[in-house]
Amino acid sequence: MYGSRGAMLGSGGVSDGYEVGSKRQRMMESNPYFAVSSGASGFQPYGYGGGFQPPPFPVVRLRGLPFNCSDVEILKFFAGLDIVDVLLVNKSGRFTGEAFVVFAGPMQVEFALQRDRQNMGRRYVEVFRCKRQDYYNAVAAEVKL
Repeated sequence: MYGSRGAMLGSGGVSDGYEVGSKRQRMMESNPYFAVSSGASGFQPYGYGGGFQPPPFPVVRLRGLPFNCSDVEILKFFAGLDIVDVLLVNKSGRFTGEAFVVFAGPMQVEFALQRDRQNMGRRYVEVFRCKRQDYYNAVAAEVKL
């Protein structure tokens, strides 16, 4: 590709102010999903450097669901949002009226929270944030059954 002065970038000629390889640098600085630092220290895993915080786990908890609710009804409740997983919580083989919904990203969670206290059938459903560990505990409890 040619720079603003006609010289080919990376060929040792005149460039438009960006060095070769600087696109990767800019992407790393602007994209929070990169877990590596751009400094001279090299790779730094989560929790070991520069104040990088991974994005929150995109899961919400639903409470007050009808006892005959299915995952299809939850998909309809969140129509237009990208759902990755739905976990209906069971205790002693019976549905508790609670569920966990994992979304494709943190922004989807914000949209899901706007549906708090909307009706599903004759019941209103509470939608609230929860932690990754709450979801994992529910999955582990489901596997134990």
